[in-house]
Amino acid sequence: MKTWPVPEWLGELPSRVNAGAFAHEAGFGPQYVVNGALAELTTIKVGGPAEVLATVHDWGQMAALRRFCTERKVALTLVGKGSNMVVRDGGIGGVVVLMGKGVDRVEVRGEEIYAEAGVACGTVARAAREAGLAGLAFFGGIPGSIGGALRMNAGAYGSETFDALVQVWCLDALGEERVLKPLELKPRYRGTELPEGWIYKAGLWRLAVGDKEQIREQMREINRARSSSQPLHMPSSGSWFKNVVLPRDIEGLGKAGEKVNAWKVVDAAGCRGWVEGGAQVSEQHCNFFVNTGNALARDFDVLSERVEVAILDKLGIVIGREVRFVGVDG
Repeated sequence: MKTWPVPEWLGELPSRVNAGAFAHEAGFGPQYVVNGALAELTTIKVGGPAEVLATVHDWGQMAALRRFCTERKVALTLVGKGSNMVVRDGGIGGVVVLMGKGVDRVEVRGEEIYAEAGVACGTVARAAREAGLAGLAFFGGIPGSIGGALRMNAGAYGSETFDALVQVWCLDALGEERVLKPLELKPRYRGTELPEGWIYKAGLWRLAVGDKEQIREQMREINRARSSSQPLHMPSSGSWFKNVVLPRDIEGLGKAGEKVNAWKVVDAAGCRGWVEGGAQVSEQHCNFFVNTGNALARDFDVLSERVEVAILDKLGIVIGREVRFVGVDG
């Protein structure tokens, strides 16, 4: 596993104290750790360290850090809640950012919900429910943060992040705030087109008034469905592959042009339960890759490639990953 040397650029900062204020005199002072462990900060529990692991507590810190890294050509990576990502065994160079308290605000504004990037999706779902606003119950089934949900247009149970979104706040590569209409980000299935170096700051959703108890029951049903069908007791990154549009009629899957759940494709290729080192295609839900203990990021990469090849060979389907691999190989 890679251990990063203390980066030269860190020594250029006007303030450098052990696990103390990171460039406090420069005006953004998040807490930082050199060679900060990342595996336990992800839901799949693998990966090497961050060259510098910094925690920001307000948007002024985040903006200054974004500008600092851009001007000095230092890579900056956001972790969020650590879901839907695999950190490679060599870790991540540059600055890896955790969002602490202070960048996780949620506000009910009449029939609208404002939520910042650092807040958990489930927290936003509950806020909408308690306000009697319908349309965000599906967030209760997404284990990540709002920032990650905006980045990938996360979705579940027939809904997506951008469905009721009316405004988006971002920080550009120099830390300046930008306000955008959702269509400017060209949302698509599991993706958006955020300019390079930009960071999602917040979103505003316009919702319909609903019955609080009906919304509560909808969220309970989502939780029941997750508990019964997903391996929530094991470390994983969530859904591994994107759903696919069938290129032709395939017996047992559907007609050409139909969208099919990724787990059905993995299962049809005979990959349920496949193992590589400590990584396994879940027996319970085969669009989940689980850490059975002591897995390496490389195990998941190799296993994914094996499954992708089997799907292509047996079904003629090119399947794409929903999960992100970040960092360098060990």
